[in-house]
Amino acid sequence: MKTYIIMPMNTTVFDTIFPVPDIYSAKRILCIQPHYDDNDIGAGATLSALREKGAELIYLTVTDDLMGVVDGSLSTDSASETLKRDQDAAAKIIGVKQQIWLGYPDAGPYDYFAVRRDLLKYIRLIKPDFIFAPDPWLTYEAHRDHYTTGLAAAEASMLFGLTKIPSSDPKVDSTYISQDLLGIVFYFTREPNFISNVDATWEKKVEAVKCYEAQFDPDGMEQLLFALDFKARQFAERQGCDRAEGLKVLNPTSLHCGI
Repeated sequence: MKTYIIMPMNTTVFDTIFPVPDIYSAKRILCIQPHYDDNDIGAGATLSALREKGAELIYLTVTDDLMGVVDGSLSTDSASETLKRDQDAAAKIIGVKQQIWLGYPDAGPYDYFAVRRDLLKYIRLIKPDFIFAPDPWLTYEAHRDHYTTGLAAAEASMLFGLTKIPSSDPKVDSTYISQDLLGIVFYFTREPNFISNVDATWEKKVEAVKCYEAQFDPDGMEQLLFALDFKARQFAERQGCDRAEGLKVLNPTSLHCGI
């Protein structure tokens, strides 16, 4: 089996206190995304590689994703079915075990703390050892769904052990047994500290992204794939491979007060 290499970047003094977690030790990963395609667009090749290493992948989608459906003639139910069809097809390629949809309104009003409560529920229920999510601190990120999802994931990754902070399911809270969360991994980041060599799984990512037909017409898909390839080649220059993904990998303890 091919060995996948991740190279640390931008090491700080805090990394010596809380070393950057080894994501290739992951056994169960909860991948939290605002929309149905973000995990695969942001980190699909790395996630596919982790699956090949034996990790269990669970995708959680926060919004209903209906606003981006390009076929305006579809009813809400038909659009939702199309989105799930796309996601199921991509999941088979990447190796996703389970899909969870929270159903918050895409690009619409919803409460941050409600999202956080749901994420606390699923972290306590699933007990992942790693969480993937979009970086809420991405410079100039204007999409509220993205930074709301990323921030709720980050905060929930710190607070899940404090059961006085309720989730959206009291039964889950009352039966919760403590767990170890080894790391949180942000994609869509401008401050990567890990570069993931994805030469072996890049084509899987491309094929998975191509499944997302509901929200991309042919021209849009071509532009997306071009942009992803361009960015992957940029990251690869630092790693000495053909294509790579840049990730911010953190010990959850480092998310509060820099310690």
